[in-house]
Amino acid sequence: MASYISNPPLLSWRISVPVPPVDGHGPTDANSGTDATATTQPGKQTEHFLCSSDPSLIQLDALHEAMASDLLWWCKPLARTQLVTMVNNSVCLGLYRVATADGDDGSDSNENAREMVGFARLITDRVTFAYLTDVYILPAYQRRGLGAWMMRCMRELCEGSGPEREGSTPASTGWPDLRSLWLIASTKSAARMYMVSLGGEEAARYRPTPGESDSGMILVEMPGPANSIRNHATKNGTAATKAD
Repeated sequence: MASYISNPPLLSWRISVPVPPVDGHGPTDANSGTDATATTQPGKQTEHFLCSSDPSLIQLDALHEAMASDLLWWCKPLARTQLVTMVNNSVCLGLYRVATADGDDGSDSNENAREMVGFARLITDRVTFAYLTDVYILPAYQRRGLGAWMMRCMRELCEGSGPEREGSTPASTGWPDLRSLWLIASTKSAARMYMVSLGGEEAARYRPTPGESDSGMILVEMPGPANSIRNHATKNGTAATKAD
């Protein structure tokens, strides 16, 4: 029997968000779980962003710089060959500031027309399980709803989308056999953002301090379409209903 490895479809999403005022009091913080991007008003100055799963768009120098900074405090910078291996062995989303809303300026192919301002990657078999890590938005682009939006793109990548989803690649089947996506959030506000945007729930505390019930980082689970616990509960519920 012949075997082969198929390449997953490359997905992309676009959004335009208001440019924050000079005084820094911009749209609602993404960590609140609210959709600050929904406040865009016609005629108001906006910036345009592309989120893409295309690994060829990832700017390795920008990723290396972020990993070497305090922004990704859990990381250490990698040699370029190791960085390439990490990206190639993961499913990554890059977030880019682009010149136009529709990309007609060639921003998808012209690296000089893009600035990579965010990133997220899944360590995954691309079928049943995924672990989300290395999520960041550059400080200059935080508090604008972009982190929550990137996570909604991630959820759509995993769960699929309808053919008429505005601002995204027309259709995606997702990963129908995904059981769970897991991540560890370092703060309550970050965990809340992930739970709202991914449809996840707190599963446990990671490395809690003994005797302190609310300590430790927060382990969040996004149940997938093939989540065994939910499917088992559904089957039992259906069986009980038929028995009645």
